[in-house]
Amino acid sequence: MTAAVAGTVLRVRDLDVYYGAIAAVRDVNLEVRDGEIVCLLGPNGAGKSTVLNAILGDVLTRRGAIEFRRDGEWLALQNYPAYARARFGIVSISAQENVLPRFTVQENLDVGAYLRTDKAAVRDDMDRQFARFPMLKERRKQFAGTLSGGQQKILGIARAMMGRPRLLVLDEPSLGLSAAAMDAVFGAILRLNREDGIEILIVEQNVKKAIEIAERAYVMRIGGVEFEARCETLSDDPRIETAYFGGAVGA
Repeated sequence: MTAAVAGTVLRVRDLDVYYGAIAAVRDVNLEVRDGEIVCLLGPNGAGKSTVLNAILGDVLTRRGAIEFRRDGEWLALQNYPAYARARFGIVSISAQENVLPRFTVQENLDVGAYLRTDKAAVRDDMDRQFARFPMLKERRKQFAGTLSGGQQKILGIARAMMGRPRLLVLDEPSLGLSAAAMDAVFGAILRLNREDGIEILIVEQNVKKAIEIAERAYVMRIGGVEFEARCETLSDDPRIETAYFGGAVGA
């Protein structure tokens, strides 16, 4: 471990991931800084989920470093299994199957705190999530599988917060949602960042929604990061269209 650099929470350096002999992503570099929402954008097949899975420990890396700042020190995440990364405070919300459908809303929140032993604080955190999302309190005894898609995404976010994450990683939070539900979900994500100071990395294909709430974006083409930019500059940036329709990096 090396001394931490103030201002950065997660850094990915020169990352290569292969599936067999095929390179899924190469030379990926990105970072998440204190207090930020960062989005990773790009077309289907660009490698966004591969980068996410490498950070979470769900795929092996061939080259590069994935480092996470914890208690003033850098941890080389590539040396730890996925379950250890969760214990370090890296909590993910998947694009699909982000709740336990046959558990009630309250039971889902209980599951989110399964690593914790501070029972009184867990009860306080559950009350806080119910205060933040009154819809969940109203449905606390309802099976999660009977909720709408947007409500399930909100429950997934609340369940993740029960683990007191240090970094929240979201995979395609817009997937399958109506416009109204999408607004509610992205509004909830922004509130978590502003109210709790949680750093958030969003892997997303919906450019418009992601750049509305994120500070910075890394835009991928097939197999790598094409460029990084402040989100307020991206709405009229022609490089977005090139990244989505212009082929592989280096082509």
